Formats: sequence, C-alpha cells, structure tokens
Amino acid sequence: MSLPQLTRLLRWQNRWSGPAHTLLRAFHDPATRETVVIVSELADNPTDRGITGDFPSVADAALPVLRRHLSPDLGHVVWIAHFGDFSSYDPGGPETFTRMDVTEVGGVHQENLHGHEPVTAQEVTALLKGHPLAPVPEILTRLGYQR
Repeated sequence: MSLPQLTRLLRWQNRWSGPAHTLLRAFHDPATRETVVIVSELADNPTDRGITGDFPSVADAALPVLRRHLSPDLGHVVWIAHFGDFSSYDPGGPETFTRMDVTEVGGVHQENLHGHEPVTAQEVTALLKGHPLAPVPEILTRLGYQR
C-alpha cells in the first residue's frame, strides 16, 4: 500500500536565531489517521538554528504545509528528528533518529524535553508501513537542491 506523502525543503523561523531550513518528509495513513513526519537536519543550515534547538517552531511551520498537501485532518502526528553525515560537514557516524515529544496547545507547539526517545531505522521503517526511508542525498538531488 502506498501512503500519501510529501517531500520538500521546509523554510522555518527559529524563534531565537532567525531563518532556517530542513528536509521535511511526511507520510499520512488515511485509514489510521496517523502522520509520520521525518525532519532531517542539513549541514548548510546555520548551526545556531538546528532543528532540535527549536523543534516546536519546525512543527508550527510544517503543519500548515502538511494539512494543505496531505490532509486537513492529519490525526495523530509522530515527529522524528533525523541526523547523519548530511547534517554536518564532519562525518559523524551512523544515522540517528529521535522521536520528539511535541504537542499542540492552543494552536502553538510545545516540546517535552524529557519525552525524546531514540528510535532505530527499523522502527522508522515500521512506522512507514514497511517502506524504507530513501537516503537524504538522493532526495536532495531529486529536489534539485544545491548547498
């Protein structure tokens, strides 16, 4: 089964540091109303504007885009921060995934810093109903993205 999905560069505003960008990939299952969002840190994003430094602002910027392109009713959203060699100019080892605990309160997202949980690539694949996540460099090339 192919899930409705969205892949794009997302520009967002870090509330402390200014403009930032990330690779956004989202997969929506209309049957369960679950949406899995993978937010990949990119090496050319300024280091003081990383996704985990202000993840609620990433979510605030992403949700209108997701609702417009996937479904106005996203249901339960699973947020995952993604890092790897594409996140730094210094190779840092294997890819990592962290499930971010972000909730919407009064239309604004808040983060529970104690609720972050590392997840494996296999767990991400399971969340995506068995579809493996394409490599970030491949996606960036397909999008025509140049650093």
